[in-house]
Amino acid sequence: MRSLNVEGLEHRELVNRLGTERFSWSASLSELLAFKDFSIHHEILLPGRRASSPHTHSHREEMIFILKGTPTAVFRGQPIELQPGDFIGFPPGSENVHFVENRSEQDASFLLIASKSEQDLVTYERDIFQSS
Repeated sequence: MRSLNVEGLEHRELVNRLGTERFSWSASLSELLAFKDFSIHHEILLPGRRASSPHTHSHREEMIFILKGTPTAVFRGQPIELQPGDFIGFPPGSENVHFVENRSEQDASFLLIASKSEQDLVTYERDIFQSS
């Protein structure tokens, strides 16, 4: 086994299903490590972008761990300012609408760690939380 560094990974830009909003740049660490039971992604979030649209999961548990920058997690409509070393979890459930955005002028990066569930249903909320 050899070690890897996120700086050398190929990241792909994520976009919403309609192709109208560009999200973060993402690299799957779990694929490289052949993990089957949970997912790990390294995300680079540019200023003014979100990592996803507001959404919930029926079964999936998610956690983010901030590596760089000061992104904002929005959970149940409440903004939570984050900094390097902070982490936050998003439990499943229809009331747990969440997303992460970068309101700062600097790039942010974080690890997204999540359980895998074949039964998971992702529900995207109307974009009522988008900042202006």
